[in-house]
Amino acid sequence: MNEYHFKYQNSKGGKYFLLAIFGGFLTIPPSVFLLDYISWIFWITIPLTIFLMVYGLWKFHKTSMGSDVITVDSEGFTSKDYGRVLFSDIHSIPPFGALQAPPPSMRIRLNNGKKLVWIFNPKNPKAEDDVLTFTAFREVLLEHLKQQTQSASPEISVETTQGVDVEAIADNPVQPESIKAPAVQAKVVEQLERHKKRDINYKYITIPIGAAFAVLMFVRTCGEDMIREHKDKEFEGVRNMILHEETDYRDNVQEALRVAKTYARKFGPVYLFTNDPESKMEYLPNIKNDPYTPEIAVVGLRRVEDNKKLEAYIAHPDSIDYLLFVSKPSLGFATVMQESVFSKADSTAAVVYFAVYNPYESLPRSFRNQSDTTFHPIQYTSSVQIPKVGKLTGKLLKNMDFASIRAILQQYKKTYFYMAVKEQDGIPEERFEELKKLVISNFEEHDIPTDQFQSKRFNVE
Repeated sequence: MNEYHFKYQNSKGGKYFLLAIFGGFLTIPPSVFLLDYISWIFWITIPLTIFLMVYGLWKFHKTSMGSDVITVDSEGFTSKDYGRVLFSDIHSIPPFGALQAPPPSMRIRLNNGKKLVWIFNPKNPKAEDDVLTFTAFREVLLEHLKQQTQSASPEISVETTQGVDVEAIADNPVQPESIKAPAVQAKVVEQLERHKKRDINYKYITIPIGAAFAVLMFVRTCGEDMIREHKDKEFEGVRNMILHEETDYRDNVQEALRVAKTYARKFGPVYLFTNDPESKMEYLPNIKNDPYTPEIAVVGLRRVEDNKKLEAYIAHPDSIDYLLFVSKPSLGFATVMQESVFSKADSTAAVVYFAVYNPYESLPRSFRNQSDTTFHPIQYTSSVQIPKVGKLTGKLLKNMDFASIRAILQQYKKTYFYMAVKEQDGIPEERFEELKKLVISNFEEHDIPTDQFQSKRFNVE
């Protein structure tokens, strides 16, 4: 069972927020009415108004903050705040609107009418771990719902429910349960997929308060007639500038990826040995951001520096270094294949890169800060060196770098393993096959099954 600990915001503190906003309206009007009879009434009502505002804001903050612990098993999940929920109890997972709550905020409606709501603020630096933990829970929930749908009725899939009214299917008593339940489950899966897309499509727009105040003063000074005369021309120019920068950015990203793919061909083939059939490997340019440049959150303006860097790279693709990435797109996993911190430069040896990834397990707390209870999927990279010539022996794998990778495979089931070599480093395909046999033999000696492993070749025409 997977367990997830995170903090979130709920919708229970709305009445206290209203108290903070409208508390003054409860005290000031009566005070004005009673002023003719009690001259010192404001000495009471003003402190009372301030108290209501402060108390409302404090109570809103305290009530709205929640801390949940969710445990997921094969039949459903158990929430500390909402109790036991079976996958079959889920009626729908409607995505939030653009102005309601930012991703990965989520709400679940159960068949009994109960609603489960978790709201997050991904722009808050203190909430980064909570957002990652909840996103991991959402991925596991989606995987379980897919399995439930497929096992219930293989003929009904998410694609077949596109455009189907899930509310009508669930509430129609004429439909047989064998048809109704799988259709609703498939629609729930489709809704959860839309939740994931919001993580990418959701945009944050920040407008400085000073700019808004300057515009307000301009309106008061110049009057409505002047604004009406020039607004169309001014807004058209701003709109065109924003659209131009955003369009250029999208075009530059696509062109940079095309240039990188073409330029990376000169690095030669990359060989991969893995138990992940969906894995991909590619070279990507290491375009770094200036850490001393403040981030601009305004749409359009934020792309000015990005476009300059992309255009410079497109003109000179040989001006920066390239990183070798391995990825699993279906789970959103990607990492750089890096050398071990213990590796030393050796012109007679070539580097063999290793990586492991387990989205369902987290390393023991003994390896982390004792106060850290956040779920972190296992993700680890390392490397070893092998001679470019000569016979390869099992002694090459008798080191801590390889042993740490093997230990994770032994301890945690469903762990994805990746071993990659570059022909550019002096390891042809024949030597890669020889190395692969050594790894398979080593795994079998330690009771690690290798029947699902396969070889792949990337960065070729």
